[in-house]
Amino acid sequence: MHGFIFGSKMSSRFQYQHGLDIVHMHSYIASMNETSSMDACNGFATRRAARYITRLYERHLAAAHVTTTQFSILVLLGERPGMTMSELARAMVMDRTSLVRAIKPMQRDGWLKTEPALDEPRKLVLSLTEPGLSKVREARPLWQKAQQEFEAQVGSERAAQWRHDFFEMTRST
Repeated sequence: MHGFIFGSKMSSRFQYQHGLDIVHMHSYIASMNETSSMDACNGFATRRAARYITRLYERHLAAAHVTTTQFSILVLLGERPGMTMSELARAMVMDRTSLVRAIKPMQRDGWLKTEPALDEPRKLVLSLTEPGLSKVREARPLWQKAQQEFEAQVGSERAAQWRHDFFEMTRST
């Protein structure tokens, strides 16, 4: 069977939604020596790597009850308060519908707020609230541990090169 086995037989989303602090995730692949025509597919390889990296970061961030996407949004808004939905969607390389789905729980939890833009009241701008800033402070050390674990696996120089290449690739979007 190909797939993922979760340590407690509950999905990490179930554990996260129900406030459990520990997420145990172990991947299982039947045979690492098998080859597939998908081995030559850039899309498959990057999605597979993205899922692996996301799991690594979410394992660390789970203690703060925040996902990698939520952490990214909170940090971006902390650094650039007053971003519009369109600006944030571009920065995250997300469509607006997905972004709205991602920010709704953060609004509900009081981590961010939306207000009309001063120059154009029809536009909404996003900013962090004090609980949102507190969430960033809580999650940042956990994120740093994820960074350290990732760089221990692939090397600091290689990780820096990948970040550079990925940002260069997505800069025009």
